[in-house]
Order: sequence, then structure tokens, then C-alpha cells
Amino acid sequence: MTQGNILIVDDDEILSGLLQLTLELEGHEVDTAADGAIGLKKMREGNFDLVLLDLVMPRVDGIKFLRLRLDEGGPMPPVLIISSTSGEEVSSMPSELGVVGFVRKPVEPARLVRLIGQALAGERLDCA
Repeated sequence: MTQGNILIVDDDEILSGLLQLTLELEGHEVDTAADGAIGLKKMREGNFDLVLLDLVMPRVDGIKFLRLRLDEGGPMPPVLIISSTSGEEVSSMPSELGVVGFVRKPVEPARLVRLIGQALAGERLDCA
């Protein structure tokens, strides 16, 4: 499996911690951000291969995070949305926002690890 540097942007600290531990055990480097504003700062400072992004967060939500990052013009790695909302918002997002897939919460760790591996390898994601 391809290892990567992953940023988790989610205000659920327990879920972020569990995802971080799971992904680090798979050999990935992982950083977390509690909201989109912190995530944007970390994106400016780091080099990430993949972003796991919640849509519903305080201050800067997931959609605003994507639009602000696009406006900044920095590199946008593949983005995998993890959210308790429906995936309908994701299907209407412009491709330049970098969204490659959607996973509904609660997240099944084995499935998420598989999807991350596919995204890092540049494969088409099977999010169904």
C-alpha cells in the first residue's frame, strides 16, 4: 500500500484521534486540524498527499475550506469527504476542488484505509 502524509480536518476530536491512530498504524504520517481555519494554516505550512475533510465544522466548514484553498492557489491534494451529511453536496462540487470521494460517518476503519490506499495510488475510488 502507498504511504502518505495525510491531514484530517474534523472538529470531532475523538474521531480524529481514532483515525490518526489507525492511519499511523498503517504507516502514514498524519496531522489533524479541529476546523477549516486551522486546516488551511496547516495546508500552507505542510505538504500533504491527501486530506480527510468533514463538511460540518465551526468557523470554517468543509465547503468554505475547499473554496478558500482553491482561491489561495496552493496545491490541492485529493480530498476524501468524511461527514454525517448526505453525499449529495459532494456530487455537485466542481472537480477543481479536489474531492475524490465521500464516506458517511460513522466511518468503518477498514473501508477508509482501503479508500485512502486507492486515492494515494491514483486509482478511482469505489465509495459505494
